[in-house]
Amino acid sequence: MNSYFLDALAPLVFRSGKPFGAQSDTDDIQFPLPSAAAGLVRTQIMGQSGCNWDSKTQGNRAKLSDAQVDELRQIAVQGAFLAKQDISDDLRILLPKPANALYLKNKETDKTELVRLAPQAFGSDTAADFPQADLLSVQIQSPIKGKPQSGATYWDLADLLAWQNGGKLVFEDINKRGAQSLPIETRTHVGINRETLAAEDGRLFQTAAYDFAESARKHHQGWESHRYGFVIRTAADLQDNSVVRFGGEGRLSRLNKISDDVFKQPEYAYTNGLMLTLLTPALFEKGWLPGWLDSQTLTGKLPHTNLQVKLRAAAIDRWLPVSGWDLQQHAPKAMRKAVSAGAVYWFEIQSGNPAELTQAQWQAFSDSEQDRRDGFGIGLIGPWQSI
Repeated sequence: MNSYFLDALAPLVFRSGKPFGAQSDTDDIQFPLPSAAAGLVRTQIMGQSGCNWDSKTQGNRAKLSDAQVDELRQIAVQGAFLAKQDISDDLRILLPKPANALYLKNKETDKTELVRLAPQAFGSDTAADFPQADLLSVQIQSPIKGKPQSGATYWDLADLLAWQNGGKLVFEDINKRGAQSLPIETRTHVGINRETLAAEDGRLFQTAAYDFAESARKHHQGWESHRYGFVIRTAADLQDNSVVRFGGEGRLSRLNKISDDVFKQPEYAYTNGLMLTLLTPALFEKGWLPGWLDSQTLTGKLPHTNLQVKLRAAAIDRWLPVSGWDLQQHAPKAMRKAVSAGAVYWFEIQSGNPAELTQAQWQAFSDSEQDRRDGFGIGLIGPWQSI
């Protein structure tokens, strides 16, 4: 795979789909969907080949044929992933906080601790109305008493790999190496009367955008030691050091090719179970349940392998709305509900060779083949000892 770093040259707009309000807040902006990264890559390939959606809009460029459109849709893309680059140009991948991690403030020590959640059977005096009786509940694995606290919403890839391999981590280290919030710029706009082209009284509204250029600026304590950007992976070969449009309003970013080594991870030894962590939102026809699993038995073949697996538990946060703009049809896409990134699924391996799991790392696990090529449902697989 080829990896490319997107260095934002201007604040990047990724609307959540909510109507414009008089005042902007964090709900007005969302992390770029995989379809945005896929659209960027395919648009660049289209431009490099001298084509365009409509020959009338770009000079002498030829209009894409249906066959060329299908060929573009075959290009697989992964991302966009958040990245942090320090002053020595060392780049680290940041991924959404896994749903099996909880920040709790210990009442006894008054310190915030990182607590693990994992599947566990109920006691003999406890039951739940799960739709499938074989599902295990996801329970806290520590006797700590306290209230949930805020913390890093994006983890360093190395920390995520260690955590999903059973490692013990410290809350302060997760916060230091990760990111709790991203720099956002708010702009105030005015409504314009189409007839007079003058500002309309009282028609003020605000929009928000990721201002990654701001993260490298000077503050009251000195210069920032890092800046943020996005990383996109694809098998396609894009022009290095090129200026591209990413996100709404055609804001510019610089695209630079980087080493794919930033995604390296160790090989794991598997026994009778595995844990799948979603790194990008996933689209399943059955809502939270993957379509490649039987709704009654919760068994099926794990994509990209010949392993027969059975779902034992899942930790899932609130669903994520997925929509966008179709450049080919010049129309909005229908809204779909996605399982948000960070969700964790635990599977029992019923048959097959666990060595095949190596080829399933960093693959997409959504139901539709096109959604997989668009980068929805990229998963990280780790070992789990099935109960």
